[in-house]
Amino acid sequence: MGRSLSYGAIGVIVGHEFTHGFDNNGRKYDKNGNLDPWWSVDSEEKFKEKTKCMINQYSNYYWKKAGLNVKGKRTLGENIADNGGLREAFRAYRKWVNDRRQGVEEPLLPGITFTNNQLFFLSYAHVRCNSYRPEAAREQVQIGAHSPPQFRVNGAVSNFEEFQKAFNCPPNSTMNRGMNSCRLW
Repeated sequence: MGRSLSYGAIGVIVGHEFTHGFDNNGRKYDKNGNLDPWWSVDSEEKFKEKTKCMINQYSNYYWKKAGLNVKGKRTLGENIADNGGLREAFRAYRKWVNDRRQGVEEPLLPGITFTNNQLFFLSYAHVRCNSYRPEAAREQVQIGAHSPPQFRVNGAVSNFEEFQKAFNCPPNSTMNRGMNSCRLW
């Protein structure tokens, strides 16, 4: 019972770390961990073109607590990993439901009115929940590798059609970027 919660928490973290192997830095290393660019020039160019969407998306997030916009280029690798890890963990959860439960949903948790898919996303958000003092928030934006917690969550889920289905987000709303969604993997 409650596998959606596990996949939404630890599954997303595992997916996040795996995705680092194919982010803006990890992609430069070969299967043995040696700095050895192994992608074709065409693949690199297409990848770089796709990253522009994510850089722009995150750079447009204003963190009121810090009084600053997120630095989308600085946080790109982590944003790629957040977006990719979320997709991979959700895909793994749905595969578990289909393979192990023959497509029959897990029983809902007692007293909870959320679906299992909704619980997956709520669990993901809970893992990223954090609080910062204003001075720490400014430092996080200026030198940190990660986007602020609210944008790690909102940025990734607003790019993911399965989140929008789970919560019936209207097209082109804050949580459903629609045609403006960014996706690398």
